[in-house]
Amino acid sequence: MRRQSVLTIALLVFVLPSFVLQANAQPGTADRIAKVEFTSTPAPATPEEMSVAYTRSDAVVTYADGRRKVFPLSYNVLYRPGDVVGGRQAALIVDREGQPIMRSSPDENGGAAKGPFFAFAPDANSLIRLEEKGRESLYLVTQFEYHTEAPSAVDGNPPIQMYAQLPMAMNLAALRQNGKTGRLQATKLSNIDMGPINGLWIPCAASLTPWNTHLAGEEYEPYARLFENAPLEPMNLFLKTPGKTGREGGAKAYDYGHPVEVSVDAGGRTKVVRRYAMGRLAAELAHVMPDERTVYMGDDGRDVVFFMFIADKPRDLSAGTLYAARWEQSEAANGGKANLRWIRLGHATEAEIKALVDNGISFSDIFESVDAEAYKANPGAYPGFHPVYVYGGSAASSKPGSGVKPGTTYLRVRPGMEKAAAFLESRRYAALRGATTEFTKMEGVAHNGKDKRLYVAMSYVEAGMIDGKNADRPRDDIRLTGDPKDLACGAVYESRLDGGQADTDGSPIPSDWVAATMEALVAGGRKPFGQTAYGKYDACDTDRMANPDNLKYSEEMRTLFIGEDSGNHLNNFLWTYNVDTAQLTRIMSAPAGAEHTGLQIVPNLNGHTYIMSNIQHPGAAQDLKKYPDEVKVQLRSRVDPRGAVGYISGLPALKR
Repeated sequence: MRRQSVLTIALLVFVLPSFVLQANAQPGTADRIAKVEFTSTPAPATPEEMSVAYTRSDAVVTYADGRRKVFPLSYNVLYRPGDVVGGRQAALIVDREGQPIMRSSPDENGGAAKGPFFAFAPDANSLIRLEEKGRESLYLVTQFEYHTEAPSAVDGNPPIQMYAQLPMAMNLAALRQNGKTGRLQATKLSNIDMGPINGLWIPCAASLTPWNTHLAGEEYEPYARLFENAPLEPMNLFLKTPGKTGREGGAKAYDYGHPVEVSVDAGGRTKVVRRYAMGRLAAELAHVMPDERTVYMGDDGRDVVFFMFIADKPRDLSAGTLYAARWEQSEAANGGKANLRWIRLGHATEAEIKALVDNGISFSDIFESVDAEAYKANPGAYPGFHPVYVYGGSAASSKPGSGVKPGTTYLRVRPGMEKAAAFLESRRYAALRGATTEFTKMEGVAHNGKDKRLYVAMSYVEAGMIDGKNADRPRDDIRLTGDPKDLACGAVYESRLDGGQADTDGSPIPSDWVAATMEALVAGGRKPFGQTAYGKYDACDTDRMANPDNLKYSEEMRTLFIGEDSGNHLNNFLWTYNVDTAQLTRIMSAPAGAEHTGLQIVPNLNGHTYIMSNIQHPGAAQDLKKYPDEVKVQLRSRVDPRGAVGYISGLPALKR
């Protein structure tokens, strides 16, 4: 596979307005697809275009016999938060009894909002197809990451920013497909009961497992050290335990920050399990490899770790071994290149870790800690303590991704607490074991099974990843060179997946899907001089990917789909990157301030291919506040703030 430099990508975008997708064809079929080309969707240039979601791309399909056919793409909304579907309201935030929550937890200024609340941030989708007794059922699991803003509980006060002020929700929608047109319609909807896992905390991205379950990540895990003595009020709202700490029967911080698996049966009944044995981190998502045992997890935040989990048994995530990566750099330019070494953190079962949480284990039970100033004043007083500089976890304030300010803390694991540290404080324990902790905003993960490649989105390449910018971080594994304004536009990294690997202790790693290398594949770049016809407010090149987040790979199309979550593009885009031709094409534009989420490629559903695609937090005040009034006031007034659960249609079946 080729790593593309900034210049190469720029030339490809300029010269090639469309890209080629090589479909996996089957010989002997009259309608065998040889390739698919997508035309480019233009960037928005008017306020009308900037305020809506749209695609103007066509799929040009070439068949094996030379015939060519054009399929126009279109974006379709299934429902929006607050819509009534089958008598139920979408994205409604409820407590453990299923009742609407009518008042939020207080924000960092003591303000609260009044409900009912409908989360305007739909994130991951899993379209699940089931058959029972010859009858097909279609269900869509959709999770909601957070709510944007809501009216203050005090009349006349400004709206309250709602990030991390509420428990969150997942919806299950029953879908009906028009066999002729392929149109999907949501006919019935319900909240998936999160009572069995004590509520859902900031669910971000997700993946559909090979065994047809929805595997979600809970992002920005609560900072357990803080919540030893303070109530975790957003989750207390769900549990109906206001004001109580975990010790007093309220929400426990260690209950949250793990992958969550949801299974659905043909009758629409759901089962929800929190996968404690997979570790605890700012999980963007967990993504399962074809062996149905090896799982990679993006750790979103700044100063984070790349994790791998290997289950003891296929299709069973309840027990396994957790590993953390060490970046051993070989090249610094063009986003960097490295070999990866894996550090074994430990083995656990779900029952073991859940028992620790249920019994009330605290941060102070796991670690002894001292701040940097005290340690440096008298290091001899703290034998066995080691410096740790990592993302601290969410302090449940109103700012997205907020938490403890970065800085060095000295930690020592208490005797016998190694397993608790590995699976409840995975990032900190990985740092103590020598894992690389300088990754920034590690988000989506996807894989290419045929070529055995893994793709990882590094949304913002900055801070400790840059050579000479390590500040007081105790590790300096990643030392990238180049223009920081280019690197801040992010990159998608590619890893080679191999078997026969050993961990840093020399023990064999029991998987043929171990990431052995890592290098930048697709990179963003700063806005070029003279790009003025569109993208007026963009800091990164409008005609190149910026700040990748959601990733999904299509084996049939040999194509990586890249959804942006960029503070450097006013309008975020959905891109496709062909891994054979290295051609990058924009196929969709989101409303101002919105993120592309919910990606899933469904290659053949009764003769139709779908690209599931959601619109998250359009026009959100927090996302537009840095722009001038013509954007944050006038343009924002045009945007429907509710977001959308939807899909791109128009492609024929690509899998026979």
